[in-house]
Amino acid sequence: MLLSGSRQRTDYIKYGIKTALAALLSYFFASLTAPDLGFWAVISAVIVMQRNVAASIQMCMYRLVGTAIGAVMGMTALFLIPETEHWRLAGFLVTVALCGYLKRYTNRFSMAAITVTIVMLAPQASGDYIHYALYRVLEIGIGVCSTFIVALLIWPHHASAELKERLQEQFTRCADKYDIIVNSFMALKCDPCKELLIDLEDEIHYNRELFRGYLRHERLFVDDDSAMLDIKIETLVQSIEHLHAMLHVVHELHDSNYCIVMETEIRKLVKESQGVMRAIGRNVIPDTRKLEQALYSADRRLDSLRADGFQRVSMRDMMQIVSFYHSAQQLGEDLLLSVTRQNKYKRV
Repeated sequence: MLLSGSRQRTDYIKYGIKTALAALLSYFFASLTAPDLGFWAVISAVIVMQRNVAASIQMCMYRLVGTAIGAVMGMTALFLIPETEHWRLAGFLVTVALCGYLKRYTNRFSMAAITVTIVMLAPQASGDYIHYALYRVLEIGIGVCSTFIVALLIWPHHASAELKERLQEQFTRCADKYDIIVNSFMALKCDPCKELLIDLEDEIHYNRELFRGYLRHERLFVDDDSAMLDIKIETLVQSIEHLHAMLHVVHELHDSNYCIVMETEIRKLVKESQGVMRAIGRNVIPDTRKLEQALYSADRRLDSLRADGFQRVSMRDMMQIVSFYHSAQQLGEDLLLSVTRQNKYKRV
């Protein structure tokens, strides 16, 4: 679980309160312009309010731009077609179908279709449809702006902060799963299931979505270190790829019966790599000297075994040991490179 039950419950309580405040604020401002139709502002405020600031800003932009596009399309259609009920219905079907087709280019046309429906089918629009459409755009704009204000000022839940929390938890789980894989390899057992890493893999896509949301919509309002976040996301992806390679070796251990001649060196390398992983997740620049020493000692041991010709193990068993160690070595080196890059971009 990325969030404990109580923490998640608290977040959703705050989200509910913020949604209610945005709805109330939008209705108050909309009632000053058109007291009988303020519900369009409230509906817009509720639709665009999301759990984090980046997603809320993105929805605000979609709703506002989509509303403007839909209003123009609806007014144009009403201007071009004859003023009969059948022609209005035909124009509505064509315009909404066009919005549906254009959605392939941007989701803003989903919002445009909603506004087309409001402009072309609402009974209040009969007659002065231009005046009616402009008022709906104004009301929806009030709802969007109300949500924007509430999302930024009241309990702002930034995408960058959520991403940091996720990365800390994911690096910790990654280190724990590393331990499971190594212990199985040392015991020559294919205990871990093939889906051991599937949960972390599934979460990588959402990490990248959060990061893109921060870059596009939040960076103007919150000064977080995007370079450091990017490095951590990439480091986690690389770590999972190396663990996958090691997990594959473990699942090929059928009928293997030999002594892991590099057990001491590999366990030391794994221990130091886990420490660096957890430190990166905690947003701490770790001391990598022990990891560097562990890599050096393991390389020296492997060179010694190569000189002896791996006489105590078969070629197949030797390839399993070397493959597993190579993945552990690459993981350690990638962690060192990640720390070097973080030191380069670290803010003073």
